[in-house]
Formats: sequence, structure tokens, C-alpha cells
Amino acid sequence: MAALSFLIAILTACATTPNSSKATDQTEDPRANKAMIHTKLARGYMQQNQFSTAKIELERALRIYPGHSDSNYVMALLMIKLEQYKDAEKFYKRAITNNPQNSSAAHDFGVFLCQLGRQREAIEYFEIAVSNPLFKKSELSYMRAGECLSNIKDPKAEDYLKKALSINPRLQPALFRLALVKYNEDNFLSARAYIERFFAITNPQPASLLLAYKIESSLNATDVADEYRRTLMKEFPGSKEAASLRPNRN
Repeated sequence: MAALSFLIAILTACATTPNSSKATDQTEDPRANKAMIHTKLARGYMQQNQFSTAKIELERALRIYPGHSDSNYVMALLMIKLEQYKDAEKFYKRAITNNPQNSSAAHDFGVFLCQLGRQREAIEYFEIAVSNPLFKKSELSYMRAGECLSNIKDPKAEDYLKKALSINPRLQPALFRLALVKYNEDNFLSARAYIERFFAITNPQPASLLLAYKIESSLNATDVADEYRRTLMKEFPGSKEAASLRPNRN
């Protein structure tokens, strides 16, 4: 009885979960609904860390409909959990090939590729994600694209980060990353503007306080820089950022 209640709860929860690809996933194919039932069950099992059972459900879904985009997408997520990264890539590609408007899959695949150091490939999939007008999280794809390119100091990073902020001006990670990009370009006034916007909407953390200290020091604003330093030392004394500002006694 408990197991039955668990399965009903999973299906009910999944049925109300927004799906950016729903309008274009193969909903007219009679196999789609059957595959989706097993996929929803698999998601529920994954949330319970029952990965073996989740895999069984996804294998059933893909036997019913090998080209079902969401089933391939969730299988990719499961493969990452199981650290089977080559298989994850295979299932991501199948998900997107079978439904290019599965923006969630495209976005997550972009993040995955960026983490593997394959930045140029990652941008292709972020672009696929934002090309879908129904995707409600395009600012996150633009932001991730900007972060990804900034890791290799690509000048296009700034464009993506600004696109993210044009959609959501209060997107904190984009503001912080732009401050960092501008600091690394020695454009300290612009870096100051972005870090101040960041502090206006969130509480300071070690990384942002250290960056603000470096920006103000570069602008020779000693009093302001010292205030950021004092805050860092007082609020986060055990952080690596605080340690980096302590005198080296060796």
C-alpha cells in the first residue's frame, strides 16, 4: 500500500511540473504518453536516490519509444548521477536531435560540456536552448554561456552576460561575473558599477568582498577597499579569501 501511494504521489507531482518542450515533444505519437509515464516514475525514483529502479523505468520508456526526447533527457541526467559521462552525452544528443525545442536538455547539455572544458561546443547548445520562444529560463542559458566563455577569456562572454541581464537585471551571478570580467580587463570603473549593483540586491559573500576589495584598490580608493577588507575579515575569517589577504609570515 505504501509503495502504491509513493507511485501515485510521483505521477501527481510530475504531471504538474512545467516542461518547456511539451508543445513540441512527440505528443501526437501514441507511444509518447506510455513512455512519459515511465519517465515520470524514473524522475521520482531519482529524487529518492533509487537509481537502479529509475534506470529500469527509463529503459522501459525507451523500449516503448526510443526517440522520446524527455526519456532520453532524463536518462542523460541519470547517467551523470552514475558517472557514466560518455553515455550521458549520447542520451543528451538523442534528446535534442529528436526534439530541438527541448530547451531544458539543450541547456543542461551546454552546462555539462562546459564543465568538461568543451566551451565552444557548449555555446552551440545554449543557443539551441534560447532559440525556443517558449523557454522560460533563457536568461540562465545566456548567463551560463557567458560564464563558460569567460573561463577561457573569450570577449563574447560579455555579450551573453549582458543579454542575461537585459532579461533579468537582478540576476546576481551575471552581475558578479561581469564585475569579474571588467576587472580582468582593467576596466575598474565598470567593474565597480557591476559589483555595486550586485551588493544592492544580495548579502556580501567572501568572493564578492575580495573582488570589491581588489577593484577599489586598483582605483586607489583606499578607504573603501579597507572597508571591504575589514568586512571580509570580520564576517568570514575562516574563508580562503580572507586568508589570501593576511600577511605571509614565512
